Amino acid sequence: MNKIKSFFSNEKIKEYINISLGSLLVAFSFSFFLDPMNLVIGGGTGIATILKNTIGLNTAITVFIVNVVTLIIGLIFLGKDFFFKTLFGSLAVPAFIAILNLIYSLIPLKDGQPWINDKMLVILFSAFIMGVGLGITIKNGGSTGGTEIPQNILYKYLRMPYSVSLWLIDGIIVVVGSFFIHEEGQIMDPHMILYALIFIFISGVVMDQIVFSGFNSRAVHIISEKNDEIKERILKDFDRGVTQIQVVGGYTNQEKSKLVCILSSSEYYRLKKIIHECDPNAFYYVVRANEVTGEGFSKK
Repeated sequence: MNKIKSFFSNEKIKEYINISLGSLLVAFSFSFFLDPMNLVIGGGTGIATILKNTIGLNTAITVFIVNVVTLIIGLIFLGKDFFFKTLFGSLAVPAFIAILNLIYSLIPLKDGQPWINDKMLVILFSAFIMGVGLGITIKNGGSTGGTEIPQNILYKYLRMPYSVSLWLIDGIIVVVGSFFIHEEGQIMDPHMILYALIFIFISGVVMDQIVFSGFNSRAVHIISEKNDEIKERILKDFDRGVTQIQVVGGYTNQEKSKLVCILSSSEYYRLKKIIHECDPNAFYYVVRANEVTGEGFSKK
C-alpha cells in the first residue's frame, strides 16, 4: 500500500509529467527538424533515419524496436531498477514520434520539401530543443533509452567514461549514415559528420545547463579579519546560511576563519559591496555552483 501511495505521490506525478514533456521535445526535434532533412546525429533516431532511407521502415517503429531491444539488454546487464527507470521514457519517445510524424504529414509542403530547408538552421534549433528535452528527462530521473543503455553497460563493465562511449556509439552511427545517405555519385557525405559534431556539442551544452539547474548560483569563500561583521551582514541582509571553517595559512601557519556562503548571482554582487565596506583588504574567491538544493534554493 505504501509503495502504491509513493508511486502516485505529487512528486512522482510531477516527475512523470516532466519526463513526458522532455520526451515530447526530443520527439519534436526529430520529427520536425532532423527526420525531414534526413540528418543522422546518432542514437536510436539516427538508426531510424538510416533504415527509413534504405528499406523504408517507419521511424517511430524503428525507434520503438531499438528501445525495446536495448531495454531487454539493459534488464539483463543492469538489473530491474534501471529497467523500470528507463521504461517510461523509452516508450514515450517513439509514441510521440508517431503522433508528431502524423501531424507533420498534415502540413502543406511544396513538392515534398522540408518545412525548413536550411540545414544549419535545422541543426541549431533541433540541437537546442533536443538538449532541453534530454535535460528535463534526465533531471527528473528518466531516460529516453536507445544508445544511453549501451553507454551505461560500457561504464559498468569497462569503466568507459560516458563522454567517450557517446562519441564512440554515435560516431559509428553517423559514419554509417554518411555512407547510406548521400548525394548521387558520392561514396559518402562528409557534411553529415560535421553537422552531427555541431549537433552533439550544442545539445550536450544545453543539456548540462538544464540538468545542473544551479548554474546561476555562486559559492563565495571569504577570509577576513572582520569575518564576524561580514557574517552578521550576510545573515541579516540576505537571510542565507553561512558555514564557518577553521583554516591554516600555508605560508604563515596561522589559524584563520573562513566563511562559505552560497548565493544567487544577483545576491553575489551585493555581497561584494558588503565585503568591501566591512574589510577592503579581505581575501575572497568565488566558484560557480553547478547544482544547489536545500532550503532557500529548492522546495525541499
